[in-house]
Amino acid sequence: MSARTARWFWAVVAAQILFLLAWAGYHEVVRSRAPTILLKARPADPRDLLRGDYMTFAYDIATVALPDDSGPAKGVGSPSSGDLWVVLEKHGAYHEAVRASLGEPALKPGQIAVRARRGYAALRFGIERYYVPEGRGTPKFKTIQVEAALSPAHWLYVKRVLLDGAPYP
Repeated sequence: MSARTARWFWAVVAAQILFLLAWAGYHEVVRSRAPTILLKARPADPRDLLRGDYMTFAYDIATVALPDDSGPAKGVGSPSSGDLWVVLEKHGAYHEAVRASLGEPALKPGQIAVRARRGYAALRFGIERYYVPEGRGTPKFKTIQVEAALSPAHWLYVKRVLLDGAPYP
């Protein structure tokens, strides 16, 4: 390999490393500094033999009524449809869904908007799957709460999971 080829090779490797570090850093900053909301969750399908132990959460905010967007073919059962916006409002300790819209909604004071994707059975927020630390197994619990961080792009990130009110793990 010539010296010029070697320099190009190492420049490409360095660019890829910098990209991955910047990407990971962005997501860590969002998780640590973004405003957080508390969501009610419940378990759904807790084990996959190929992926190890994880918990799949179903959220109460995923059951919001969808706007009519020209027919049943584009309802929740069609994952090919675009993103939706779900408006959340704090009721007591938790944020609950108020309405969903196809475009970015106008908000009243105290409301926030989060993005969601359509799934086959419910809306998907990208925070449904939580991997359990290796070797700990699926924990026993009665209630699940998820503290979620809201990114500037209005996507949710799991910041902390609370089982029976205590942080997990």
